[in-house]
Amino acid sequence: MKSLSIALTFALQICISPLIADPATTPPPLPVDKGGIVLTFDDRNFSEWIAALPLFEKYGVKATFYISGAIDQSALDTALKLKEHGHAIGCHSIHHLSAVKYSVAHSAQDYVEKEVQPQLKAFKAAGIMPSSFAYPMSSNNKTTDEALLKIFHHIRTGAGIAAGQRISDKDAFFVATDQIAAHGCLYGKGIDYAPDRKDRTYEQIDAALARAAKEKRIIVLYAHRIATGGKGHHISPTALEHIFQSAKKLHLPFYTVDQLP
Repeated sequence: MKSLSIALTFALQICISPLIADPATTPPPLPVDKGGIVLTFDDRNFSEWIAALPLFEKYGVKATFYISGAIDQSALDTALKLKEHGHAIGCHSIHHLSAVKYSVAHSAQDYVEKEVQPQLKAFKAAGIMPSSFAYPMSSNNKTTDEALLKIFHHIRTGAGIAAGQRISDKDAFFVATDQIAAHGCLYGKGIDYAPDRKDRTYEQIDAALARAAKEKRIIVLYAHRIATGGKGHHISPTALEHIFQSAKKLHLPFYTVDQLP
Protein backbone atom coordinates (compact mmCIF):
# COMPACT_ATOMS: atom_id res chain seq x y z
CA MET A 1 0.00 0.00 0.00
CA LYS A 2 2.84 2.37 0.82
CA SER A 3 4.42 1.91 -2.63
CA LEU A 4 1.04 2.48 -4.28
CA SER A 5 0.58 5.69 -2.30
CA ILE A 6 4.00 6.95 -3.40
CA ALA A 7 3.21 6.15 -7.03
CA LEU A 8 -0.12 7.98 -6.85
CA THR A 9 1.49 11.01 -5.24
CA PHE A 10 4.14 11.12 -7.96
CA ALA A 11 1.52 10.85 -10.71
CA LEU A 12 -0.51 13.65 -9.14
CA GLN A 13 2.56 15.89 -8.98
CA ILE A 14 3.15 15.36 -12.71
CA CYS A 15 -0.44 16.26 -13.53
CA ILE A 16 -0.57 19.47 -11.52
CA SER A 17 2.98 20.71 -12.09
CA PRO A 18 3.59 23.17 -14.95
CA LEU A 19 5.36 21.67 -17.92
CA ILE A 20 8.87 23.07 -17.96
CA ALA A 21 12.11 22.09 -19.63
CA ASP A 22 13.11 18.61 -18.51
CA PRO A 23 16.89 18.02 -18.06
CA ALA A 24 16.40 14.44 -19.24
CA THR A 25 15.10 15.53 -22.64
CA THR A 26 16.74 18.95 -23.09
CA PRO A 27 20.46 19.06 -23.97
CA PRO A 28 22.64 21.19 -21.70
CA PRO A 29 23.56 24.66 -23.00
CA LEU A 30 26.85 25.07 -24.83
CA PRO A 31 29.60 27.39 -23.62
CA VAL A 32 28.70 30.26 -25.93
CA ASP A 33 31.95 32.21 -25.98
CA LYS A 34 31.93 33.61 -29.51
CA GLY A 35 29.43 35.37 -31.70
CA GLY A 36 27.00 33.26 -33.65
CA ILE A 37 23.72 32.90 -35.50
CA VAL A 38 20.49 31.47 -34.17
CA LEU A 39 18.52 30.47 -37.26
CA THR A 40 14.82 29.72 -36.75
CA PHE A 41 11.84 28.64 -38.85
CA ASP A 42 8.14 28.92 -38.03
CA ASP A 43 4.81 27.17 -38.63
CA ARG A 44 4.16 23.79 -40.28
CA ASN A 45 6.27 23.65 -43.43
CA PHE A 46 7.16 20.05 -42.83
CA SER A 47 7.96 18.68 -46.28
CA GLU A 48 10.07 21.70 -47.20
CA TRP A 49 12.04 21.62 -43.96
CA ILE A 50 12.81 17.95 -44.39
CA ALA A 51 13.74 18.47 -48.05
CA ALA A 52 16.26 21.13 -46.97
CA LEU A 53 18.10 18.82 -44.58
CA PRO A 54 20.89 18.01 -47.07
CA LEU A 55 21.65 21.74 -47.38
CA PHE A 56 21.90 22.06 -43.60
CA GLU A 57 24.08 18.96 -43.46
CA LYS A 58 26.40 20.31 -46.17
CA TYR A 59 27.36 23.26 -43.99
CA GLY A 60 26.91 21.67 -40.59
CA VAL A 61 24.15 24.13 -39.71
CA LYS A 62 21.72 23.41 -36.88
CA ALA A 63 18.49 25.42 -36.62
CA THR A 64 15.43 25.71 -34.40
CA PHE A 65 12.00 24.88 -35.82
CA TYR A 66 8.92 26.36 -34.15
CA ILE A 67 5.86 24.25 -34.87
CA SER A 68 2.36 25.71 -34.77
CA GLY A 69 -0.95 23.86 -34.62
CA ALA A 70 -1.88 20.53 -33.13
CA ILE A 71 1.04 18.24 -32.37
CA ASP A 72 -0.39 15.40 -34.42
CA GLN A 73 1.46 12.48 -35.96
CA SER A 74 2.69 14.56 -38.89
CA ALA A 75 4.13 17.17 -36.53
CA LEU A 76 5.73 14.53 -34.33
CA ASP A 77 7.24 12.64 -37.26
CA THR A 78 8.78 15.88 -38.53
CA ALA A 79 9.99 16.97 -35.11
CA LEU A 80 11.65 13.63 -34.44
CA LYS A 81 13.28 13.62 -37.87
CA LEU A 82 14.66 17.12 -37.35
CA LYS A 83 15.94 16.19 -33.90
CA GLU A 84 17.70 13.14 -35.38
CA HIS A 85 19.70 15.62 -37.47
CA GLY A 86 20.61 17.76 -34.47
CA HIS A 87 18.03 20.51 -34.84
CA ALA A 88 15.91 21.90 -32.01
CA ILE A 89 12.14 22.04 -31.70
CA GLY A 90 10.14 24.87 -30.18
CA CYS A 91 6.49 25.75 -29.59
CA HIS A 92 4.61 28.27 -31.72
CA SER A 93 1.06 27.99 -30.25
CA ILE A 94 -2.01 25.97 -31.23
CA HIS A 95 -4.00 28.54 -33.22
CA HIS A 96 -1.29 31.05 -34.20
CA LEU A 97 -3.12 33.86 -32.39
CA SER A 98 -1.75 37.19 -31.20
CA ALA A 99 -0.60 36.61 -27.64
CA VAL A 100 -1.20 40.26 -26.77
CA LYS A 101 -4.76 40.41 -28.12
CA TYR A 102 -5.66 37.09 -26.52
CA SER A 103 -4.20 38.15 -23.19
CA VAL A 104 -6.09 41.45 -23.22
CA ALA A 105 -9.36 39.65 -23.96
CA HIS A 106 -8.68 36.90 -21.41
CA SER A 107 -5.34 36.75 -19.58
CA ALA A 108 -1.74 35.82 -20.23
CA GLN A 109 -2.22 32.69 -18.14
CA ASP A 110 -5.23 31.70 -20.27
CA TYR A 111 -3.06 32.09 -23.35
CA VAL A 112 -0.45 29.77 -21.87
CA GLU A 113 -3.04 27.19 -20.83
CA LYS A 114 -5.03 27.17 -24.09
CA GLU A 115 -2.35 27.88 -26.70
CA VAL A 116 0.89 26.52 -25.27
CA GLN A 117 0.35 23.80 -22.70
CA PRO A 118 -1.43 21.41 -25.14
CA GLN A 119 1.62 21.52 -27.39
CA LEU A 120 3.99 20.92 -24.51
CA LYS A 121 1.94 17.98 -23.26
CA ALA A 122 1.91 16.32 -26.69
CA PHE A 123 5.62 16.94 -27.26
CA LYS A 124 6.55 15.61 -23.85
CA ALA A 125 4.52 12.43 -24.43
CA ALA A 126 6.76 11.81 -27.46
CA GLY A 127 9.96 12.46 -25.51
CA ILE A 128 10.46 16.01 -26.79
CA MET A 129 10.68 18.94 -24.38
CA PRO A 130 10.97 22.32 -26.10
CA SER A 131 12.94 24.91 -24.14
CA SER A 132 11.76 27.89 -26.20
CA PHE A 133 8.71 29.54 -27.73
CA ALA A 134 8.28 31.85 -30.75
CA TYR A 135 5.51 34.43 -30.74
CA PRO A 136 3.08 34.28 -33.68
CA MET A 137 3.26 37.56 -35.59
CA SER A 138 5.89 38.74 -33.07
CA SER A 139 3.04 39.88 -30.81
CA ASN A 140 4.34 40.22 -27.26
CA ASN A 141 4.50 42.56 -24.31
CA LYS A 142 5.89 42.49 -20.78
CA THR A 143 2.90 40.56 -19.43
CA THR A 144 3.08 37.78 -22.02
CA ASP A 145 6.87 37.61 -21.67
CA GLU A 146 6.61 37.13 -17.91
CA ALA A 147 4.02 34.37 -18.28
CA LEU A 148 5.94 32.44 -20.91
CA LEU A 149 9.34 32.80 -19.25
CA LYS A 150 7.96 30.85 -16.30
CA ILE A 151 7.87 27.87 -18.69
CA PHE A 152 10.55 28.50 -21.31
CA HIS A 153 14.22 29.34 -21.05
CA HIS A 154 14.03 31.67 -24.05
CA ILE A 155 11.23 33.19 -26.11
CA ARG A 156 11.61 34.73 -29.55
CA THR A 157 9.82 37.69 -31.00
CA GLY A 158 10.67 39.88 -33.98
CA ALA A 159 11.34 43.49 -34.88
CA GLY A 160 11.67 45.45 -38.08
CA ILE A 161 13.98 48.25 -39.06
CA ALA A 162 13.03 51.78 -40.05
CA ALA A 163 13.27 53.00 -43.63
CA GLY A 164 16.90 53.68 -44.40
CA GLN A 165 18.12 51.84 -41.31
CA ARG A 166 20.50 48.89 -41.57
CA ILE A 167 20.16 45.59 -39.74
CA SER A 168 23.68 46.05 -38.38
CA ASP A 169 22.69 49.36 -36.78
CA LYS A 170 19.85 47.97 -34.65
CA ASP A 171 21.23 46.96 -31.27
CA ALA A 172 18.13 44.92 -30.36
CA PHE A 173 19.23 42.22 -32.81
CA PHE A 174 22.64 41.75 -31.18
CA VAL A 175 23.18 40.24 -27.74
CA ALA A 176 26.66 39.89 -26.27
CA THR A 177 27.56 36.27 -25.62
CA ASP A 178 28.20 36.93 -21.94
CA GLN A 179 24.72 38.45 -21.59
CA ILE A 180 22.65 35.91 -23.51
CA ALA A 181 21.62 34.00 -20.37
CA ALA A 182 20.00 37.17 -19.01
CA HIS A 183 18.03 37.78 -22.20
CA GLY A 184 14.94 35.63 -21.91
CA CYS A 185 13.24 37.36 -24.83
CA LEU A 186 15.30 37.44 -28.03
CA TYR A 187 14.54 39.76 -30.94
CA GLY A 188 14.91 38.21 -34.37
CA LYS A 189 15.18 39.69 -37.85
CA GLY A 190 13.00 38.23 -40.60
CA ILE A 191 14.86 37.00 -43.68
CA ASP A 192 12.00 35.71 -45.83
CA TYR A 193 12.26 37.01 -49.42
CA ALA A 194 15.99 37.74 -49.05
CA PRO A 195 17.70 39.28 -50.94
CA ASP A 196 14.81 40.93 -52.79
CA ARG A 197 13.66 43.31 -50.06
CA LYS A 198 15.57 46.41 -49.04
CA ASP A 199 15.75 45.44 -45.37
CA ARG A 200 17.26 42.02 -46.10
CA THR A 201 19.61 42.31 -49.06
CA TYR A 202 22.74 40.19 -49.05
CA GLU A 203 24.78 43.31 -48.27
CA GLN A 204 22.55 44.05 -45.27
CA ILE A 205 22.68 40.48 -43.96
CA ASP A 206 26.43 40.13 -44.52
CA ALA A 207 27.10 43.37 -42.63
CA ALA A 208 24.97 42.14 -39.73
CA LEU A 209 26.85 38.83 -39.59
CA ALA A 210 30.16 40.71 -39.68
CA ARG A 211 29.09 42.77 -36.65
CA ALA A 212 28.06 39.64 -34.77
CA ALA A 213 31.45 38.07 -35.45
CA LYS A 214 33.49 41.17 -34.63
CA GLU A 215 31.65 42.04 -31.40
CA LYS A 216 31.06 38.45 -30.21
CA ARG A 217 27.30 38.82 -30.35
CA ILE A 218 24.40 36.50 -31.05
CA ILE A 219 22.02 37.44 -33.87
CA VAL A 220 18.68 35.71 -34.34
CA LEU A 221 17.20 35.27 -37.83
CA TYR A 222 13.81 33.81 -38.67
CA ALA A 223 11.99 32.55 -41.75
CA HIS A 224 9.12 30.22 -42.61
CA ARG A 225 8.99 28.10 -45.77
CA ILE A 226 12.17 27.02 -47.57
CA ALA A 227 11.20 27.28 -51.23
CA THR A 228 11.96 29.10 -54.44
CA GLY A 229 8.49 30.63 -54.60
CA GLY A 230 4.80 30.04 -54.10
CA LYS A 231 2.36 31.31 -51.50
CA GLY A 232 3.38 32.26 -48.01
CA HIS A 233 6.52 33.66 -46.45
CA HIS A 234 9.58 31.85 -47.71
CA ILE A 235 13.32 31.97 -48.19
CA SER A 236 14.96 30.26 -51.13
CA PRO A 237 17.61 27.56 -50.73
CA THR A 238 19.95 29.84 -52.70
CA ALA A 239 19.53 32.66 -50.16
CA LEU A 240 20.01 30.25 -47.28
CA GLU A 241 23.19 28.93 -48.83
CA HIS A 242 24.50 32.48 -49.21
CA ILE A 243 24.00 33.01 -45.47
CA PHE A 244 25.70 29.69 -44.69
CA GLN A 245 28.67 30.60 -46.88
CA SER A 246 28.98 34.08 -45.37
CA ALA A 247 28.92 32.63 -41.86
CA LYS A 248 31.58 30.10 -42.81
CA LYS A 249 33.90 32.84 -44.10
CA LEU A 250 33.47 34.71 -40.82
CA HIS A 251 33.96 31.54 -38.73
CA LEU A 252 30.57 32.32 -37.23
CA PRO A 253 28.87 29.25 -35.72
CA PHE A 254 25.17 28.43 -35.71
CA TYR A 255 23.50 27.70 -32.37
CA THR A 256 20.08 26.25 -31.70
CA VAL A 257 18.04 28.05 -29.05
CA ASP A 258 18.37 24.94 -26.87
CA GLN A 259 22.15 25.43 -26.87
CA LEU A 260 22.00 28.96 -25.50
CA PRO A 261 22.69 29.44 -21.80
